[in-house]
Amino acid sequence: MTDESLDEEMLLELQRRTRNLPREIEPPADAWARIAADMRVTSPIRARNPFWQRPAFLVAAGLMLVAATSITTALVIGRNPNAAPSVASVSSSRSVGAPATLAEFTMRENEYIATVNVLSAALESKEVGLAPETIAKLKESVRVIDNAILEARSALARDPSNKALIEMLATSYDQKVDLLKRTTEMASL
Repeated sequence: MTDESLDEEMLLELQRRTRNLPREIEPPADAWARIAADMRVTSPIRARNPFWQRPAFLVAAGLMLVAATSITTALVIGRNPNAAPSVASVSSSRSVGAPATLAEFTMRENEYIATVNVLSAALESKEVGLAPETIAKLKESVRVIDNAILEARSALARDPSNKALIEMLATSYDQKVDLLKRTTEMASL
């Protein structure tokens, strides 16, 4: 006999035995009760989340961040609606270097958005001083950058740990801020 014939005989024997097995087996009547009781028994001590990881704290921190961003924007715009924000004030609102994680980027994204809002508001007040062709080119450039941001965000939603995507998204925001900053300075001349 060869190994193949032995394997085939063993397979046929196994199939014959499994055909004779019952199709269903009822668990013991008290099985679920025992499982539930086992789950209620003191399991390993579960560490409670630190306070800064609890949902209520995270919501409060998010609201504080939004409020601080809004107040900062209002203060910058409220100083002199016709004056463009200084390069120093806009630059200092952003951190140096690309964020390393999605969580770090998400925190910095609010800074980017606030900076973009300030620059956009300043630019809208100066738009009259720019040629219509310049305004059209600027809007087209912003649209291209916004599309790049949307594509990077979409890709990041599918792969949140991809550092290259996080860096690409941060770079797109940097480009948008830089474009708006330079155009605002140009409109102020």
